[in-house]
Amino acid sequence: MSMLGGFTRSFREELARVEEGKLCCRMALMSGLLHTSGIFLIKGGVSDDERYEVRFSTTVLPAAKIVYSQFKAFGSEGNLLTHREQRLKQRLVYEVHIKGSPATIQALNEMGTLSDSFQLEQGVARRLVKKVCCKSAFVRGCLLGSGSANAPQREAHLEIVTEYQGFADDLAGLLRDLEFHPGQRQRRGGFVVYLKGRDEVAGLLALAGAHESALFLEELAVVKEVRSQANRLVNCDEANSRRTSAASSRQLEAIAILREKGKLAALPPALQEMVDLRLRYPYMNLAELGEVAGGLSKSAINHRLRRIVTAAESCESCSR
Repeated sequence: MSMLGGFTRSFREELARVEEGKLCCRMALMSGLLHTSGIFLIKGGVSDDERYEVRFSTTVLPAAKIVYSQFKAFGSEGNLLTHREQRLKQRLVYEVHIKGSPATIQALNEMGTLSDSFQLEQGVARRLVKKVCCKSAFVRGCLLGSGSANAPQREAHLEIVTEYQGFADDLAGLLRDLEFHPGQRQRRGGFVVYLKGRDEVAGLLALAGAHESALFLEELAVVKEVRSQANRLVNCDEANSRRTSAASSRQLEAIAILREKGKLAALPPALQEMVDLRLRYPYMNLAELGEVAGGLSKSAINHRLRRIVTAAESCESCSR
């Protein structure tokens, strides 16, 4: 499943494929969709059709079809339109225009976006999110409406945007009830509810029904960790190689000093043997020298090489 470069679109399309079997969940889904991406227009005409209108806009065709079909189920009339944006690479935008009618008013009331007194509901209708399945559907609607996430190669970040602070506060509260840790901020006249971190983002996507997208995040995290571990091992090997090379240079320099001063023959047989080994194998580390020496331990090899370096230092001190 390739999502690189279009993660937001991928998880929205996946969410739009989830089928809602229960009426309560369909209403919760619609509430999330309309609160995050719907517009209620009061036009001031004479008839219901002219007086007001509901509009919904999205770049995901299945989401537009969901909105159109749910209003249609209430008996509302409307149109599904398509146009291209003037920016963002001329991408297709799908708009649903629902005509004003008693059926539309009833639908908006059932969907928790319009009160009995014909007032827009700026918060979350608690009656729609009492059950776990309805909470999941509601979050799915919010993500479909205005959810977005960054490229998952980086630290995961997901956000949902709304025009109403009351709705943002209620949504954040709902997410906390579901054991997430949302943050909030205001941005360009809107209100943002966001989650940070792979576990939080993947968890919310899974809750909403985007299981493939959640798994994709988890897989990327595993790949990232494996690469990090490989880099750490490479860096560790390079550091060990540098330390081995520096130590070998000091030891070879000490041997040269002892030879120049005529002190090699005065060394104990074990150190003379170590001198021969180091001269024959200047790039071997301690473990490798130990194997060549017949199974000596690293500490034994290190001890003998230290004694050689110390002998050279003592020889230099005496000559000053």
